[in-house]
Amino acid sequence: MGDLLFVELLGGFGDLLLALPAVHALSLAGHRVHVLTFDPGGELLDGDPLVASWSTTSDHSDGAPRRAVERALAARHYDRAVTTTTYDGIGDLLRAAVPDTVTDLWRRPPADELVDRRFLRLLAADGWVRPEHAALPPRVLARPDRDAPEVLLLPDAGMAVKRWSGWPELVARLDGLDVAALAGPSGTAAEDTGARVLPARSLRELASLAAGVAERGGVVVGADTGPVRLAAAAGARTVGLFGPTLAARYGQRPEQGHVGLQGLPGCAVRQPTAITEQECWWSGACPLTGGPPACTDDLAPARVAGVVLDLVEADRLSA
Repeated sequence: MGDLLFVELLGGFGDLLLALPAVHALSLAGHRVHVLTFDPGGELLDGDPLVASWSTTSDHSDGAPRRAVERALAARHYDRAVTTTTYDGIGDLLRAAVPDTVTDLWRRPPADELVDRRFLRLLAADGWVRPEHAALPPRVLARPDRDAPEVLLLPDAGMAVKRWSGWPELVARLDGLDVAALAGPSGTAAEDTGARVLPARSLRELASLAAGVAERGGVVVGADTGPVRLAAAAGARTVGLFGPTLAARYGQRPEQGHVGLQGLPGCAVRQPTAITEQECWWSGACPLTGGPPACTDDLAPARVAGVVLDLVEADRLSA
């Protein structure tokens, strides 16, 4: 089917992971897929047999993503293009340069459909991917880290609105399991969890760590972040802590053993399909209480610990 340019320039590497099943399905349909994304997402594509080539940009400034697309279009002829990104005229640019282009992968999305599944479903409906590939999960190649813990905590959430304060009590309730917390660049410090602390890792190293957790039948716990999404793509079961975003929209695949716990499910402030417009999104302050994010604090450590213990026990019983 020729060369296809896939443009994913929404922001973090978590957005790339949401698009990865679509990338893989397009390749399996016969396209030679070339991906343009932000750093450090290229790490996750390196060596992927379903990606013909990839390029990245680290410049998020106004106009820079569009210029990156222009450079990609100048470097190669493309028969088709798919993009999750239409800001700054990127959608119009692709339509003008490539004969056959999909620029509307969102299409007024419902609140209760997983984003990665939606991309696949729409591409399948349009005949771009095969129906049998419309349920592909995100997958990243990773060699298991033999020193991985049984339970890996990812307490760094970056954005204040996604942070959770229950880590120390969770660790106390998981006494008897091999629990470790991974250090991150911002947010809640791993040292504050009370668990053994692992140094920060590259994306590829984190994938290996998560694959090692999976090999031990363990679980990864964290908020709705790129690292948790990466852990799931590397094969680990995850327990996601959802507050300002909906687990039904941004969570991992339940059929793959993942559990998404939703804080304050009836919150009137939450806007599932326009999360950045929520009053709490940038401030990190809850407009309902005037304090820290109430939606994450609604997730009791006892509830989270119970889910983790059930998953670990279920794996031990099936071994």
